[in-house]
Amino acid sequence: MDQQYLQIFLGAISALILFIYGIENLSKDFQGLAAEKFRILISKLASNRFTGALVGAFSTAIIQSSTAVSLVVVVLVNTGVISFKQSLAIMFGTNLGTTVTAQLALLQSTMLAPVLIIVGFFLRISGAKFRLISKPIFFLGFILFALNLLSSNLAPLQEHPNVMFFFAALSAPLLAFFASALFTILVQSSSVTSGMIIVLVYSGMIPVEVAIPMILGANVGTSTTAFVVSTRLNLHAKRAGTAKFVFTLLGAILFMVLLTPFTMLIESFAVSAAAQAALAHLIFNLAITVLFLIVLTPFEKLIIWLVKGEEEEILFETKYLSKSENITFEKQIANVKKEIAYSIEITIKIYQKAISMFYHPAKTVEMEIDKLETLNDYLDEEISLSIVDLTKKKLTQKKAQQTVSLLKISNTVEQLGDLGRDFSDVFIKMHELNIPKHEVDIEATTDINNKLIELFKQTEIVIKNPTKKEIEKLKMVEISMSKLIKDYFDVHVKKLQAEDSYQGSVFVDAISIIELSVSKIREIRKILT
Repeated sequence: MDQQYLQIFLGAISALILFIYGIENLSKDFQGLAAEKFRILISKLASNRFTGALVGAFSTAIIQSSTAVSLVVVVLVNTGVISFKQSLAIMFGTNLGTTVTAQLALLQSTMLAPVLIIVGFFLRISGAKFRLISKPIFFLGFILFALNLLSSNLAPLQEHPNVMFFFAALSAPLLAFFASALFTILVQSSSVTSGMIIVLVYSGMIPVEVAIPMILGANVGTSTTAFVVSTRLNLHAKRAGTAKFVFTLLGAILFMVLLTPFTMLIESFAVSAAAQAALAHLIFNLAITVLFLIVLTPFEKLIIWLVKGEEEEILFETKYLSKSENITFEKQIANVKKEIAYSIEITIKIYQKAISMFYHPAKTVEMEIDKLETLNDYLDEEISLSIVDLTKKKLTQKKAQQTVSLLKISNTVEQLGDLGRDFSDVFIKMHELNIPKHEVDIEATTDINNKLIELFKQTEIVIKNPTKKEIEKLKMVEISMSKLIKDYFDVHVKKLQAEDSYQGSVFVDAISIIELSVSKIREIRKILT
C-alpha cells in the first residue's frame, strides 16, 4: 500500500511539472499568434459580454476543463490579445461549460489532449505556413494531457475506503464545502471531485444537503489554478486570475447562505439524489454566470480595487489606422504617420525597461519587453497592410514615393524594437554569467541611453512633421550622439590599457547596440530628406 501511495505522489508531482512547463510555453507561443486572425476573432467575440460568456462556455464544454480555458484566458490577457475587462465574460462562461456530464467530459478531454498533440506535431512538420499555430495547439494538448495525467494518478483515491469514509463523515455543510474545495485544489479537476460526490450520493452515504455544498466547494477549488499561475504574470493577468477566483467564491458564498431554500428548490425538480446533485451544479453555474454578466462593470471595479497597480494595459491593436474604404489618401497617410509615431513610443518603452534589467532582472519585466517588441512587429504588419491598400489605387509619382518611404520607415522602427530587445538581453546575460555590477559603467550607459531616447522623440516629431528645420535638428542630435558614443569607446579603450582587471564586455555590447540604433535613425532621416 505504501508503494501505491508513493507511485501516486510521484505521478502527481511529475504531471504537475509537465503542466507548469506547458503553461509557460503556451504563454510564449500565444505571443506569436497575437498578430494573426485568431487575435481579431477572439477580440471581436470578447467585445460583447454575452458572446464572450458563450466563448468561455463553449470552449470549456469541448475541452471539459475550466482550469485549462481559464489559464488560456489569463495568458491572452498577459500577452495583450484581449483586455482584462474582455476576459471577465469568458471567465464567467467557463463555469457554465463545466456542467456537461462528467463522464462525457472526461472522455472528451482524454481524447482531445492526444489529438491536439498529434495535430500540433504534424502541423509543425508540414511547413512554415502552419508552424506559427502548431506550437500553441501542441502545448494546449500538452496542458490537457498533464491535467488528465494528474487526475489519472489520483483517481485510485476515489475508490480508497479511507477517502470514501472521510467524505461520508462530512455531515456539516460548511466542512463539506471546504473539504471539497481543498481536495479539488489537490487533484486540479472538479470532474474527479464531482465523480466522487456522485458515487457517494448514489450509495446513500451522503445526502443531497451535503452533496450540494461539496459541488460548490469543487467549483471554488478548480478556480485557484488560474489565480496562482497569474501571480507570475503582469498586473492585468493577475486581475484576470483573481477575477476567476473571486467570481466563483462570491457565487459559492451566496448559494451557501441560501443553501436550505436552494436545496428545497432542487428537490422539487428532480427525484433521485444524483439527479438533484447534477441539477444543482447546472443551476448554480448558470445563475452566477447570468448574475455576474449583469454586474460586470462594478465587478471589474472591485477587482481593480483588490489588485492595485498602475501598469499600462498594452493591447494588440492599432490606435489610428482606419479600415474604412472611404477614407482619403491624405487622411490615411496622416494616420500611418501617427501609428509609426506610436510604434516609436513603444520602442522607447522597450529601451527604458531594458536598462532597468541591469538593476532588477525580473521575469515580469522580461515578459513586458517581449510583449512590447511583439506589439511593434504587429504594428509594422498593420501599417504595411494599410500602405499596401493605398497602393491599390492609382497614385501620382509623389504619392507613390510617399507610401514607399513610410513603408521603409515603419520597417526600420520595427528593427529598432528588435535592437531594444537585444539591449535587454545584454543585461540578462550579465546576470546569468554573474558579472559584478561594478564592472559595468552603468552611469555612462544610462546617460547615452537617455540621449538615445531623446533622439527617438525627435524622430517621432520629424515623422509627424518632416520640415527642413526639424530634420536638421534631428541631424544635429544624431551627430551629437555619434560623437558621444565615440568618446565613450575611447574611454573604454584607455581603461583596457590602464587596468588589468577591467573587462567592460557588457558596456561594449550595450553601447554597440545603441550605436546600431543611431544608425537606424540615420536611415530614417535620409528617407525623409
